Amino acid sequence: MNMSIGKNMLPEFDNEMAGTRKVLERIPDEKFGWKIHEKSNTIGWVASHLANLPSWAAMTIESDSLDVMPKEGEPFKTPQFDCTADVLAEFDRNVSQARALLESVSDDGLYKPWSLLKSGNTMFTMPKIAVLRTWVINHIIHHRAHLCVYLRVNDIPVPGLYGPSADEGM
Repeated sequence: MNMSIGKNMLPEFDNEMAGTRKVLERIPDEKFGWKIHEKSNTIGWVASHLANLPSWAAMTIESDSLDVMPKEGEPFKTPQFDCTADVLAEFDRNVSQARALLESVSDDGLYKPWSLLKSGNTMFTMPKIAVLRTWVINHIIHHRAHLCVYLRVNDIPVPGLYGPSADEGM
């Protein structure tokens, strides 16, 4: 019997989450308010977003849509944390939940459509597998890279992710 798609995703997921955790661990609490430009988010916002993003796997697998600004109720908001310990605790919880869901989700479940809505209007619909790759894993990689730049310009050693970084030598 072939391994499920979700189980096949686990080596990639585990690798990317381990790398993301290494980056998050480097953030000094006193830098949470720092931002590179007035139009940019703070390090704390990016870290909080990265802590929350793995929870989007559950949102994707366990439901068929998300309305980020429902006509009734509160708009979606990224939870905010103000220290690295809280970011890591939330990240670890969300990664654990996402991993368990990837391990157990059926292939049929991953082929079902998922939609992002805003005030009831569909912004996009794609298969859940594509949402997991694009809006969870790739989205995490994107913001992790963003955070690595923030570390670099603050003279905080950047961890190696796909080999050693300039700070770790060869």
